[in-house]
Amino acid sequence: MNKSKGSSEKSKKADELSKKLSKYKTLALVEVSGFPSSNFERIKKTLRGSADFVYTNKIIIYNALKLVNSPLADKVEGIRLPVLLLSNLNPFDIVKTAVENKAYAKIKAGEKANEDITLLSGPTPFPPGPMLSQFSSIGVKTKNEGGKISIISDTKIVKKGEVVNDKVASILSSMDIKPKELILSILYAFNDKIVFGRETLYKNSEEYVDELKNAFLRSLSLSVSVGILNKYSVKSLIKKIYIGVRFLSVDRNIVSKSTINDILAKASVQAGAIDKVIGGK
Repeated sequence: MNKSKGSSEKSKKADELSKKLSKYKTLALVEVSGFPSSNFERIKKTLRGSADFVYTNKIIIYNALKLVNSPLADKVEGIRLPVLLLSNLNPFDIVKTAVENKAYAKIKAGEKANEDITLLSGPTPFPPGPMLSQFSSIGVKTKNEGGKISIISDTKIVKKGEVVNDKVASILSSMDIKPKELILSILYAFNDKIVFGRETLYKNSEEYVDELKNAFLRSLSLSVSVGILNKYSVKSLIKKIYIGVRFLSVDRNIVSKSTINDILAKASVQAGAIDKVIGGK
């Protein structure tokens, strides 16, 4: 009886949520597991009026997305603690706001570093003592300078993707270093019939420009190679045809204003070669 009542309630909520989804151009799935609630509330406040967050049961989110035939439905199961983000903004604008409002936190032992972690050279707040051996244990060279432990040179102590161990986490915490970026994690966004993954959403604009340039150049090269005529390839095709015709004209000794010099130069080279064979006797 309870199970039936619970299922009926979830079904009703999913139906209500599906009606809400149809009012937005962008639907996104956010992973909030491990994201501090205080930071989540802050980003919600920043996006107030531009985005609506729906925090509810995973099954309800899945069913609501299914009801509106959203491809995001198939992504829900793989997210530990999903929250729906609804907006009429472009998803990239939402991500831009999320990145601009990122915060930093201390990293715990067992967590992976999103970026390289480096201790910079210079004085530390610690007097000579037990901390000397702690720095030494993680490969950081130090010296006594003005009654404080000073790091001799910049030292990378954790590489991107590596798990932070207890010693490193303890030293970073003691130095009040906060290397962990806290950015709202939008895993998938659906907009204009396209699903964008996190890797695409959080790529910086410079990378996009470079990729677009490279893609354009590859497409242009292919168009010219196979003779596809369009407004981008026309100049290169005309140049290619001109060079080909000119080369053929010179090869066949077809004299024109543009080939005369090349033909004369070719004749001069040929005459020189003949002279080497029969001349000078």
